[in-house]
Amino acid sequence: MKKSLYLCNIKKYDMMNRNIYIFGALLALLVLTACQGGKTTAGEAEEGDTLKMKYAKLLTIVKYGEKGTASSDKDAEDAEYQYAEVNVANPWKAGKLLHRYILIPKGEEGDKTVTRLALQRTSGMGCTTDTVRTPVERSAVFIAPHCQLMYELGCQQAIRGVCDLNYINIPDVRKRAASAGKASSGNASSGNASSGNASSGNASSGNASSGNASAQNSIVDCGSSMAPDIERIIALKPEAILVSPFENSGGYGKLDKLHIPIIEAADYMESSPLGRAEWMKFYGMLFGKGKNISTTVAGKALTTVAGKALTTVAGKASEATLPASCELKADSLFAKIEKEYLKLKAEAGKLPKGLSILTERKTGNVWYVPGGQSTIGILLKDANARYIFSDDKHSGSLPMSPEQILAKGSQVDVWAFKYFGGAPLSQVQLLQEYDGYKALAAFSRGNIYQVDTSTVPYFELTSFHPELLLREFIILAHGDRFGKLKFYKK
Repeated sequence: MKKSLYLCNIKKYDMMNRNIYIFGALLALLVLTACQGGKTTAGEAEEGDTLKMKYAKLLTIVKYGEKGTASSDKDAEDAEYQYAEVNVANPWKAGKLLHRYILIPKGEEGDKTVTRLALQRTSGMGCTTDTVRTPVERSAVFIAPHCQLMYELGCQQAIRGVCDLNYINIPDVRKRAASAGKASSGNASSGNASSGNASSGNASSGNASSGNASAQNSIVDCGSSMAPDIERIIALKPEAILVSPFENSGGYGKLDKLHIPIIEAADYMESSPLGRAEWMKFYGMLFGKGKNISTTVAGKALTTVAGKALTTVAGKASEATLPASCELKADSLFAKIEKEYLKLKAEAGKLPKGLSILTERKTGNVWYVPGGQSTIGILLKDANARYIFSDDKHSGSLPMSPEQILAKGSQVDVWAFKYFGGAPLSQVQLLQEYDGYKALAAFSRGNIYQVDTSTVPYFELTSFHPELLLREFIILAHGDRFGKLKFYKK
């Protein structure tokens, strides 16, 4: 019975979106150039403006059609471009593309653009291409940091489903998911987790009432990101799904068969801390421009402005008007993050070389540490801290034997690591885990700092706010002249 319902849902979903799929297929086959690198043009004679990326190496964005070239169609009157082509480089295969996206605004003008592009002839393609109509108003987001970023950009209403809910440290997401669960158990029909009042394509319409999330405001728990609940995702009718790509993943299984654009968020593969943050420009374009939205934010506020402490909303939930343009907000936010990061880096550079910091602990028989050119390695360098593997040239994680680490243990002044759940680990508990820890100078001196990622939004906040983590490392390496620690606790 369940299988029949599942097949019925897929068939129904396919029929509803048939025209969209045809548009996407036409663009995929006729519009795009080969995914082997080279000049980024959408048509034979059409040149676009490439958005300059100062730090991101895996992302190329080309905008086509100057503002004012479109007709007076009110759906596109505020657009700065008729469409945009976004190329995501393959982090694991140099010179290849991982994915290509064509972002076309919704509305009649956008429909004309789809038709016009489909008539242009170009060479074939060698990677997956998706056409995305913007702004995306309904999405399934599998990654916690991207949920956090969407709140900061003011497009949190576009979050309609999440995966790995227990690992998302955003109170409002959990509240909205809880409201969806109650509605599902009380009123939803069998197999339709998100049925009810939510209307397809109007996820951000209406106002959220204070303290009580409406059906349009709810978030559905789609299970594990490694094995998502396909039926629930179908019921959400998302316009895009945000996922983290992995090397040799072999695709996304049943998700690939839903004909829903899969946004491969490869930002975490950027080695530059500011490079990953710069990807917010793409996400701002994806969720685009919309009308002001009045929404409910309960408990602690979920945004952090560069270098400033977290703001709190005391007591009951309050209503806030969100900015009209996620794209403009992304540009503004990144500029603030960049300015603060470079300021901190310059100030740290004027100080004497700081203490040596080790950021991880042993896992099984392996001790993974950041490569010298990894995001953490660069952050430690910019903090003017010492690092025992600073000369390493790798941009990823290094699998070391415990003996390799302990051979340099006397050089480790500060040990700062993450853990998930429970109370902070005492020195006795750490030695029970691995007696070799006592060879670290930081251990004998008591310079041990920990952060519980089950309660502290460490990943949610630092992924797109490298200035926060840079400040943290500067304090660990040089003392509290730069303020107090926000994440790590001694």
